[in-house]
Amino acid sequence: MKDSDFQPQFPGVLMPTSFTERREGVDRVIQGRAFIPHPLPPDIESERLIGRLFDVLDRAKTRLLELQADVESLPDPQVLLSAMRAREVQSSSKIENTFSSLKDIALSEIITDRATQETLEVRRNKQAVEHGLVSPLPLSNRLISEIHAKLIIDPTHTPGKYRKRQVCIGDENRGFAAARFVPPPGDKVAECMKHWEHFVNPRTLGAPQRQEFPFFIELAMAHYQFEAIHPFSDGNGRLGRAIVNITPVKSGVLRQPVCNLSEWVQSNRAEYYERLLRVSTANEWEPWIRFFCTAIAEQATLDRDRAKRVRALYDKYHAENVTKGKSALTLKLIDHLFSRFVITIPLAKEVLNVSYTSAQLHVERLVKAGVLVQANKGNYDKVYIANAILKAVRGQAEE
Repeated sequence: MKDSDFQPQFPGVLMPTSFTERREGVDRVIQGRAFIPHPLPPDIESERLIGRLFDVLDRAKTRLLELQADVESLPDPQVLLSAMRAREVQSSSKIENTFSSLKDIALSEIITDRATQETLEVRRNKQAVEHGLVSPLPLSNRLISEIHAKLIIDPTHTPGKYRKRQVCIGDENRGFAAARFVPPPGDKVAECMKHWEHFVNPRTLGAPQRQEFPFFIELAMAHYQFEAIHPFSDGNGRLGRAIVNITPVKSGVLRQPVCNLSEWVQSNRAEYYERLLRVSTANEWEPWIRFFCTAIAEQATLDRDRAKRVRALYDKYHAENVTKGKSALTLKLIDHLFSRFVITIPLAKEVLNVSYTSAQLHVERLVKAGVLVQANKGNYDKVYIANAILKAVRGQAEE
């Protein structure tokens, strides 16, 4: 990152920094420059910006409300929300080059000892988002730290604590000198995040008065700022996208956590990173906000298609089992499969609150009906998976 990368009136300051780089077993201290973003909001005339972005703002809000209505049309909204969350964290992790199939993620919740490290990492991502959603805390530094502690377990990355050292973003093999972007030094992170917290909670004690923008413009600004600060030594991208999912619910804009980014962004990853960078280097807020709102709208469309597939399969399974006179317990087991995809007989016993023999009977009924297939080999510790539900959630074959 060079000073020449930054055009006049870029939204921050550059300051000297140093980075310790290890090459061939030797630590070298390299001098360079780091970017510190100005506190939000940027100095932009609100009414003109809203006018130019009205089309994408309206589309994003409309499609999210339509998706929320689809989710709430089910007797149990968790049926769709769990499926969407699994897909979201899988795609978010894929953006960071961590790959795991939905099947492996589902199986890891039952067969933990056989799960790959990548699968466990994606599952922690899911658990971290869920923690943020159920926590009574507002979006804040404290909540962000709690979510990070759920996401990251490697002690070298100080789970739940802001970084103290300088980091850089780019090609690890080319080193600091060729970094694409250098976020604030470690001793500036806490101050930057204090300003960020005031922006996302404008009515909290100590938050300065400021110009306000429509919610999704502010969400785009907050997402950019979080990524520019890069407050942790690992997990910033996944956490930043999780915040996009959590914030509309915490703010009361949406009742359900249906605001996602990752699947669409994963397909447009190069532009995503370029748009973020161009805010820092060229003050290009409007193109970034337009891209962000387009991503939300397009992701909502993908999730509505997913919701329709899942709803159709849900209705089909319920109709078939009601027609065949199956018990309400079988339908309850089907509902569990739509949120978790996998089952064992001991788990079915717990879910249905019945004897082992009765649980086995209900599982075997779903095997005969083609709803479940055995996912592992052998006659002991059998694990069953609902492949058709997974296919409906994916929407396409996984690589």
